[in-house]
Amino acid sequence: MRWKSYPTLNRHIPRCFKKRISFCYSVNMANAAAIAAAFGGGLPPGITGTNDRCTILVANLNLDRIDEDKLFNVFAIYGNIVRIKLLRNKPDHALIQMGDGFQAELAVPFLKGVMLFGKRLEVNFSKHPNITQGAETHEYVNSNLNRFNRNAAKNYRYCCSPTKMIHLSTLPQDITEEDIVSLVEEHGTIVNNKVFEVNGKKQALVQFETEGQAIVQFETEGQAAEALVCKHARPLSGSAIRISFSQLQNI
Repeated sequence: MRWKSYPTLNRHIPRCFKKRISFCYSVNMANAAAIAAAFGGGLPPGITGTNDRCTILVANLNLDRIDEDKLFNVFAIYGNIVRIKLLRNKPDHALIQMGDGFQAELAVPFLKGVMLFGKRLEVNFSKHPNITQGAETHEYVNSNLNRFNRNAAKNYRYCCSPTKMIHLSTLPQDITEEDIVSLVEEHGTIVNNKVFEVNGKKQALVQFETEGQAIVQFETEGQAAEALVCKHARPLSGSAIRISFSQLQNI
């Protein structure tokens, strides 16, 4: 497939699409086509498509609650993860290396300022081009939990800032709404939830409570984020639950 098939996207192709960057995993043509399909040939507001920095610095983490796998769960919504390192010299900081510069550029604005475990995340591009593999890094490049190895266009389309509503899929066929409530109620007050089938497969939506004020809305989105980072990929009756943020306003 040729780039000229997507004329609107051409001028926004990230630099690491055009040439191989040593520290940035190159994006194949199939992924480039997936981006074009997901965003209709353009890009989301505020995304330039010119970023070639793949490593993100996250600060103000809750040290009592966070770990590498939980960081993986939330950042993997925006792209594949290569590796993660919690910084010992800055205990509430972590480095996250994304699969390419475009995925990093999605993650930074969508997660900047998000509440997670009662702390507001500080998310910026790192000055380090990559994370050196070592004893203190957690490797994810070959993880089958990286979402963008399959159905990349669908996953790009679902990229958004955390919302108060989460979508659960790959659920057991006999799951009930009561089971869903039991699974996530520790993370916040649930307003509504719904279990339904798509192509014979069970899915669910969960809406967390909001009181209509900006700060409470942020905290409520944080509750949804907490449920996602804690419960995504958790085994349930032989299935690994998949959780994403939903862009629906109401169930």
